[in-house]
Amino acid sequence: MSLAKLSRKSQVVLPAHICRRLNIKPGDMLEISEKDHVIFIRKAEQSALDDLDFCGGDLWRGYDNELEEAREQSDRRQG
Repeated sequence: MSLAKLSRKSQVVLPAHICRRLNIKPGDMLEISEKDHVIFIRKAEQSALDDLDFCGGDLWRGYDNELEEAREQSDRRQG
């Protein structure tokens, strides 16, 4: 069992070996819940879009911005 100290800002540092085992990286979302005075922390499920971003690497990176720009151009032409 690992111990962690709660900071003044209510922050907890997860042990490195747990982060490696669960593939938790900075910026990942974590689900936090409590039941019967026990705190549960688990890695949140990724969306399909996040999975595509990971799988496609640079192929899809920035595509959301490109798509938004195309929508804005289309709206300007129509309106």
